Formats: sequence, C-alpha cells, structure tokens
Amino acid sequence: MKVLEPSNALELIPQPLAIVTAGDPGKPGERGGMTAAWISRVSWHPPLVAIAMTRKRHTYSLIRKYSAFAVHVVSKKFVDTAIEVFGSLSGRSVDKFELAGIEPARAETVIAPIAPGFPVVLECRLVAEYEVGDHVLVIGEVVKGYIQSDEEPVVWINSSAREIK
Repeated sequence: MKVLEPSNALELIPQPLAIVTAGDPGKPGERGGMTAAWISRVSWHPPLVAIAMTRKRHTYSLIRKYSAFAVHVVSKKFVDTAIEVFGSLSGRSVDKFELAGIEPARAETVIAPIAPGFPVVLECRLVAEYEVGDHVLVIGEVVKGYIQSDEEPVVWINSSAREIK
C-alpha cells in the first residue's frame, strides 16, 4: 500500500472533461467558457448537475448574470481546445470562442452559447450555489440535452486527459 497526501489522492479520481459556457452567444464581450473536470450529476428528479469552480472565473460571473449555462462533454478532437484555450486563458481579456475558431449558436431553452460538434451538450438553468472550501458548487437543472457527435467522451485523470476503456 502506498500512502498519498489527500490532495494527491483526489487527483487520481477520474472525472469527465467538459467545457462549461455561459453568457450571450451573440455578444463577444458577454460570452465565455471554462474547462471543468469537477462536474457530476447529482439528482435524477429533477435532473441536476454540479460544477465546482472558483468565484474568480469570468464564466462564474456570466452564469450568475444569466442564471444559465451549458455543459459540453469533450471528445478527443476537442482536448487541445479544452486545455489550451478554455482551460488556460481568461475570458475577461480574450474571446475564447473566436480564438478557438468556434462560432457559437444560441441555446434553445436558456441564454448560453452552444459550441457545435461536441458529443453531448446539456442546457442548464442555475438553481443553486454553495460555498465548498475554496470553490463554489454551481447546481444546474438540465432542461435540454442532445448529442452532436458520435465521438467518445474523454475523462480527466491525474492532470492529463486520457480515455478510459
């Protein structure tokens, strides 16, 4: 048995890799997105997802302003975009969609940008948020979900994106 520091042990838990988007898709200064690995469904009825993020994130401020967000499950095709653009840059200083070459569409049921080509997209309405240590747990009700691609999702493991078979 190898004993780990608690934070190192947590890095070994597989997580879905997703891009969370929020804001008005038609306004470059009012739209944004961030890569999230700390995301989980938390209820069947109603269908709820939880995302952990810091209050400092531009995407968090847009989620609060518009009371909505979209979750894009990442496939291998989008790993570099998720890490290098949506995971590394601030939406306060750059339009991540433009930089990634993505023309976002408007979500059908909430105000949020939808990026094309992702395996699974969830449109969510903000229902709650909770302080959890150095993060905020944002809870959204999934009001619409759809498949845009047959590509397999990837997961985040030990600080690198890898597929689990």
